[in-house]
Amino acid sequence: MRIRSVKQWRLTIFPKLIIAFLLVIAPIYGIGLEMNQLGESSVRDELSKSLKSRVDFYLNSLEVENERLMSLLQQYVVDKDLQHLAFISNTMTIAEWSETVLRIQDKLQSIKSSSMYVKSVSAHILTLKRTLSSEQSITDKIDDDYQAVESVYKRRGPGIFYWNDRLFLAVAYPGSDLPNMQETFVLSIELNLETMRQSLQSFSDYERSGAMLINVERNWMLNGDGNGEVAPELKGFLNGRFNRNAMEGIQQIQAGGNQYLTAYKHSPTFGYYLIAYVPPEQMLGAIDKYRTLLWILSFISLAIIIAYSYWLYRLIRRPLYRMISGFRKVEAGLMEPMPLPKSNDEFLYLFQRFNMMMEKLKVLIHEVYEQKIRAQSSELKQLQSQINPHFLYNTYFILYRLAKMSDFDSVIRFSQHLGEYFQYITRNAAEDVPLEAEIRHSRTYVEIQNIRFAKSRIDVDFGELPEACKEMRVPRLILQPFIENAYKYGLESKRKNGRIVVAMEQRDEFLLMSVEDNGEWLTDEDLQKLEADLSFNSNEMEYTGMLNVHRRLRIRFGGDCGVSVERGEMGGMKVTLKLPLDTVGDNNQQQ
Repeated sequence: MRIRSVKQWRLTIFPKLIIAFLLVIAPIYGIGLEMNQLGESSVRDELSKSLKSRVDFYLNSLEVENERLMSLLQQYVVDKDLQHLAFISNTMTIAEWSETVLRIQDKLQSIKSSSMYVKSVSAHILTLKRTLSSEQSITDKIDDDYQAVESVYKRRGPGIFYWNDRLFLAVAYPGSDLPNMQETFVLSIELNLETMRQSLQSFSDYERSGAMLINVERNWMLNGDGNGEVAPELKGFLNGRFNRNAMEGIQQIQAGGNQYLTAYKHSPTFGYYLIAYVPPEQMLGAIDKYRTLLWILSFISLAIIIAYSYWLYRLIRRPLYRMISGFRKVEAGLMEPMPLPKSNDEFLYLFQRFNMMMEKLKVLIHEVYEQKIRAQSSELKQLQSQINPHFLYNTYFILYRLAKMSDFDSVIRFSQHLGEYFQYITRNAAEDVPLEAEIRHSRTYVEIQNIRFAKSRIDVDFGELPEACKEMRVPRLILQPFIENAYKYGLESKRKNGRIVVAMEQRDEFLLMSVEDNGEWLTDEDLQKLEADLSFNSNEMEYTGMLNVHRRLRIRFGGDCGVSVERGEMGGMKVTLKLPLDTVGDNNQQQ
């Protein structure tokens, strides 16, 4: 019951009014939402590009500074003072040795002063086992910092080294990597990580934002005083990017329970990633508020639309409901006028025209119904009368031939069967007869034909009529014409072994009666012509014989019934009559 009420509500005008208003308003709000979305997307893209540009600029600055420092190292590694101190210091006087050391310290100090990213510059002279530094005078042993860069001899040119969370640039004296070459001296620069950390703080324009330098291979990290809680997750994210050979990009990730927009880029020189991260809501806060306000406006508008639609629905529902009730009464067959509404509006006009339509329908239905009944009755009688003279002509010719042959016994029997035949046709005016009587009449016709043809020449086999079908009411003379056609067109020229089989079969809700012969004169062209004539339905066509029966069955029982033809298993024609089984109950009620 509840499902039915919901279905009826869907068919009312109320949801249609809501849908109509929504179809008008929806495009406007759709455009507004799309504009907001485009604005958000545009701002997001611009901010992402800005963040990426800052990452590129900062990393490129570090790369340029690194290349400059590398160039200085390569320039000073061939300095004459360093070579003299490393190779011929034992031949130098104390004054020359002191002056050389001071000049070297001044050069190291100038390298340090050239960049804010340089913390200290050292020259590790292995031939003397001493270290000169920009921070202190010459030591009496190799400084411990040499451990960070001692592997520089295994490579040609300058290199970058991570040691104890410190970062060094170093280069060895040219040729030190050759076989059997004695290690001479190494120039190294320690980068100022604190200065780099302070420069990373420029990315922290928003709350919970920041930037980091992360080397995933050496497990080294430099945090720019940002959100340290997200560092492990950012490191894991960059490790995955490095494994997939993703050197740069922009991506939104989940870290520390929050969403972050990240821009990252890999430094081929230093081997670390620079990654900057910003919470999206910090950048798009105002746009999110606009979107929220737009949604609130949408819901308020929807509520107004529903309220206004309901008011219109109530305004027109009562007269519409009365009119629908009137139409339902018409569907049920009660064509009664409806009371006119009190309001003087369009509904008054509709009610007046409805009442006028009901009056005209009553008259038209009465006239059309009577005309149809009279037309069908007249057509049935006309079709039925067409077949009676046709058989009458044939019987007189047969009786004439028998009398001429002086076969008086056959004349007697023939006259008796002929009397029964015409008694069946003329004893009452009923249009329908029991099927059992129709079959008995057909047997009488066969007896008449047996007098005409010897039994040995044509054998007729009648099947059993199902008990439930004996009282079926059918039009007269629907079976005998097909038996007559079998005699006349199929077997008349057959001298012996002629056979006609009349079968009855119940199938689903229909009774199928077939008449089949073993005639040899049926051609495919004749069969196709008969099928075409049966399928052609025209009121102007003259119906005789087979077409007569087909027409009467379709008028009486509808388009599903009628006559069909095909070539039978015995080689001759097989005609099948299709009758509905429910005619038993219907006709018993009519009686």
